[in-house]
Amino acid sequence: MPPRELPAKALDDNPRVGVHSAQTSTSVAEADELAQAEARAEAARARAIRLRQQAEAASSDPDGERDVSVAFAEGEAESAPSRRRRLRLPGRKAMAAAAAVVVICASLAASGYLVRHHRNVAQQRQRTAEFATAARKAVVMMMSIDPSKARDDMQRFADDTTGLFKAGFLLGAEEAVKAIEQSKVSSKGTVQAAAVDSMTEDSAVVLVAAKSEFTKPGQAKPESRSLRLVVSLKRDSGQLRVSRVEFVP
Repeated sequence: MPPRELPAKALDDNPRVGVHSAQTSTSVAEADELAQAEARAEAARARAIRLRQQAEAASSDPDGERDVSVAFAEGEAESAPSRRRRLRLPGRKAMAAAAAVVVICASLAASGYLVRHHRNVAQQRQRTAEFATAARKAVVMMMSIDPSKARDDMQRFADDTTGLFKAGFLLGAEEAVKAIEQSKVSSKGTVQAAAVDSMTEDSAVVLVAAKSEFTKPGQAKPESRSLRLVVSLKRDSGQLRVSRVEFVP
């Protein structure tokens, strides 16, 4: 009697046959992994040999970095110690150049500050001289009166005034002119010293020490009187004019 063949389902359900099949597939997979591992190990050994040869060549080269740079350009990775060795602090020449740049920048900044400071000082001196000169001129004009030309002298001084001071001066100017003409007393003023007390670009307060000499009709020697004045000046229409005069004891 010929042997009977088991159905396919019976083969699948047989535990001994399934174990044998699994063992066979496992052996094939392990063989493949072993072959791949050996291939990777061989590649690593070959790479190590190349790197050792390049390192030996670099050690004999004074520059020492050319071959390594070529290897890196060709895709060869450097180890961490090699990268750390290639890091260099700035050389002495680079540090000297940086220090020179800092010194030059500091010198230019200091020069610019000195130029601006000198310009400001020069402008301040110019304004001080301008205000002091205007105060001197105004005081001399106010204190110098000729009885024969009293009206013209008073008008010239009024032209150099401004604001409320000018308005008050013009209100009493007519009576002052008549009194001077009747008394025939002449006066002459001189400024002994003038100093700017405070100042802005368009105004200033100037302290003035002056001397006034009065000459009466028939009197050979004039009488003199020393005066101290506080003169306030203000720029009006581009010209410095008197905005206030105060006599101090």
